[in-house]
Amino acid sequence: MVRKRKHFLKWLLVFLTASLLLLTSCSFFGKKEKKGDTTEGKVVTIEGMEKTKGSKSPKTEPPSSKRQPDASAPPKTEKETTVASLPSRPLYSPPLPFFQLGFKKKVAILNFENRTTYQEERVGEVVTKKLSDRLESSQRVVTVDRIVVSEMLKREGFQFETLMDPSVMKRAQQTLGIQAFTFGTVHDLSLLTSKTSETSEEEVTSATVKLEIRLIDASTGNLLKTFIGRSPIFGTRESGENSKSKAVSKAIDLSLDDILDGFLRQLDLLEWTTTIAKVEKDDLYLNAGKLSGLRVGDTLEVFEPGKEIINPVTHFSLGWTTGPLKGVIKVTDLFGVDAAVGRVVQGQGFSSNDIVKTTMK
Repeated sequence: MVRKRKHFLKWLLVFLTASLLLLTSCSFFGKKEKKGDTTEGKVVTIEGMEKTKGSKSPKTEPPSSKRQPDASAPPKTEKETTVASLPSRPLYSPPLPFFQLGFKKKVAILNFENRTTYQEERVGEVVTKKLSDRLESSQRVVTVDRIVVSEMLKREGFQFETLMDPSVMKRAQQTLGIQAFTFGTVHDLSLLTSKTSETSEEEVTSATVKLEIRLIDASTGNLLKTFIGRSPIFGTRESGENSKSKAVSKAIDLSLDDILDGFLRQLDLLEWTTTIAKVEKDDLYLNAGKLSGLRVGDTLEVFEPGKEIINPVTHFSLGWTTGPLKGVIKVTDLFGVDAAVGRVVQGQGFSSNDIVKTTMK
């Protein structure tokens, strides 16, 4: 009896184990079949990768491959995606017209003040001379010496104490055609001197300096901008005789290098103009000529001087309005250092100090 019971339990255990295995198999195959219920040929695309029936991992779709659309599937209408973009910002100053590249601005250079401890060195005069040479070599500026401006204004009978007075600058613009004044200050000149060796008496000197340059609009007397240039002490090393002067000269050159590009860009914002110096019948003598870039055959417009607008609150000059157009002249001759003759093409009533501008816009 006991033996039969053991035999029965043995077969029961075998039966239960087989049933459990069978149920597990059915569940596994059922899940696999459910996963494959997707329609034959259906493709699911996710960000340029496609997954097809039976694949275990997404397959990268080559950029050049073109999938054929499923004919049985309804056409899909894709929404056009628009990306808002900000309009491009304009430049601080528009590029100069081509014609202005040939006309030079007339700039009067005043002396630079030396506020350094090296008063025995004529640093201010050195800076004035170097700045004048740099501006002339740029082929964009005609420089006028302060002594020339002073003498010409005195011959005209104009009384003044200093050329830095805005009223003097305005008069120089009207009678001489000067468009800007520039002057400045020399600060913080430092020298580092040592011996080349312990056994040698030869000196080695390096220098550093700070320059401050102001650019003034002659027509208003307003300060356009102040430029500050600093020279590093490296690169100014000089030895031998006059090593100090040579080192200071190099330091000034490096400071001007730091300023000059910005100075010329600011000067370019001023419109090129000149004035009439004298009128004789149909011939008009101009305060600009070959040096300023004028050529025989150039056509120019002549305007009556406009009106200067002063802010009633700040008493700051906002600039000059453009006066009525008087007529058109053509350059017929260039003479002197920087003067020209213009013959009247049309118009009348011209007089000294009328404003002359180019006709090219």
